[in-house]
Amino acid sequence: MNPPHDNNKDPTRRDRWDLDGWDLYSTDGPDDFEIRPDEDEETDPHLELVESLDEDSLAGHSVWLTRAIRLTALVVLIFFATVFALPSALGLVRSAIVRPTSPDYYSRISSDGRPLRFERREVRYSLVIPSSFSQHVLTYYQAPLLRAMQSWSDALGGAVSFVPAPAAGVDDLLVHFVPDLPSAGLATLRPGTRYRPEIFIRIDVQGPMPSQIMLETVACHELGHALGIWGHSDYEGDCMYPIASRRTPSARDMRTIRLIYGLEGGIE
Repeated sequence: MNPPHDNNKDPTRRDRWDLDGWDLYSTDGPDDFEIRPDEDEETDPHLELVESLDEDSLAGHSVWLTRAIRLTALVVLIFFATVFALPSALGLVRSAIVRPTSPDYYSRISSDGRPLRFERREVRYSLVIPSSFSQHVLTYYQAPLLRAMQSWSDALGGAVSFVPAPAAGVDDLLVHFVPDLPSAGLATLRPGTRYRPEIFIRIDVQGPMPSQIMLETVACHELGHALGIWGHSDYEGDCMYPIASRRTPSARDMRTIRLIYGLEGGIE
C-alpha cells in the first residue's frame, strides 16, 4: 500500500489528496510505527552503551583487571629473582651444604720457598686514578678500598696496617683504578729487589658508578693477593675463591693469611 500523495496540479489548491486506497484510520502499513513517550527525544548511542553495563559487568571487568595486574607483577618479580637473587641464594645454599675440607688453604698457595709477603708493619700505598676524576669521585672509589684494607688489617690483628705513602715512588703497594680491564680485578708484582705488589680495580668512568659493595668485594680479593695469598681458595665461601662473592675475609681466609705471616699460634 502506497502512502497518499498530492495529485493537485493547481498550485492555488492544496487540499486534494489521492488516498489510492489508503485507510486513514488503519494503523497497518509499510511505514507503520509506534511513538513511545520516552523515545520522543534523541538519545546518545554511547550513553546507551554505558548504561547497558550493569554493576555485575563492571565488577567482572574490575576483577579481571586486578588479576592481570597481579600476574604482571608476579612475572616481573620472578624475572628479577631469577636474574639477581637466585644466583646469590644458590651460592649461600651451596656454601651451607658443601663444607670446606680443611680449616685453611695454605697448602694451595705456598711453596718450598719463603712466602711472598710484606716485611714491614706499615704498608704504604699510593693511588693511581684517571685524570678526569674529581675529588668527589675519588672519595667514592676510595671508601670501599679503605674498608677492605681495614678488614685485612683486623684479620691480621694489626700485624699489618695500610697508610698513605708520603710521596710518589716510596710506596709498598700501588692501587690502580682503571676503566679498561678484561676482568674485575688483577694483582701482580712490580719488578725490583723488594716486595712491591700492585693491584688493578676496574671501573667505568663514562657509565654509572659501580656499587660500593661490588668495589669492596673486588678490593678485598685483590688485597688478599697483595698481602701474600698468591693463589685461590677451593671453597666459594672464602673471599679468595676465584669468583669472589665476599667483601670481607672469611675464617679460612684469616687462618691462611695468619699462617703466611707466621701467626699460626694466635694474633701477636
